[in-house]
Amino acid sequence: MKDTKHCKQCGTCCRNGGPALNREDIDLVRQGYIHHDQLVTIRQGELGYNPAIAQLEPVPVELLKIRGQGSGWTCLFFAEKGNACTIYAHRPATCRVLHCWQPEALLATIYQNTLRRTDLINPNDPILAEIERHEQACPGRVFTELLAQADGPEDLARLTELVRDDLAIRADVAQKTGISLEMEFFLFGRPLFKQLAGSGVECVAENGEIRLQRENSPRPPAGEGGSKDMSGTQNYRLPK
Repeated sequence: MKDTKHCKQCGTCCRNGGPALNREDIDLVRQGYIHHDQLVTIRQGELGYNPAIAQLEPVPVELLKIRGQGSGWTCLFFAEKGNACTIYAHRPATCRVLHCWQPEALLATIYQNTLRRTDLINPNDPILAEIERHEQACPGRVFTELLAQADGPEDLARLTELVRDDLAIRADVAQKTGISLEMEFFLFGRPLFKQLAGSGVECVAENGEIRLQRENSPRPPAGEGGSKDMSGTQNYRLPK
């Protein structure tokens, strides 16, 4: 008879993505078990995966999630050897209530009591002003709505402006503070151009500038004066 009431340590849940943190987890960060640069912010209004409905949707609240490994979804703290959690004794609350055979307790936590960036940053830290500048210039809700309706040149132009502003602010803050790319994902969330995947819109770079276009649109050859697809770019900071 198949046992459906115990964890088999198959690692499936960990490979599906890192958990979102809630207020019960704040001491895990304060005590150093989880670091700021091991988190990625899903900003309010941006698309995020809701396991309750098994699809992407604009998230109604800001989320802080543990980053994936490399370019994949597997939780940063998951060890393939032994299918084990490397911070198991100090794992987030979401992981503690997760029972794959009885998911109701986990699903009830979605969007509830979530941690925000401001919960983990000193209220006198000047980086908060940079986060607010970014939020005002590149609202997640506006980006998601424009992306959903990007039918004409005006929508693409506005999306291009948002993507450029997003990259410009990141580059400016990085130059002034020397923050790492990993810390940038905590402070400003996922770069907007990275969120274009599957939308039918792509981001290309030309002569140090970027623009958005419909996928499969004609483009000049790469090289001097040409363009290149940025969809897989990791080190994405472009010159002004």
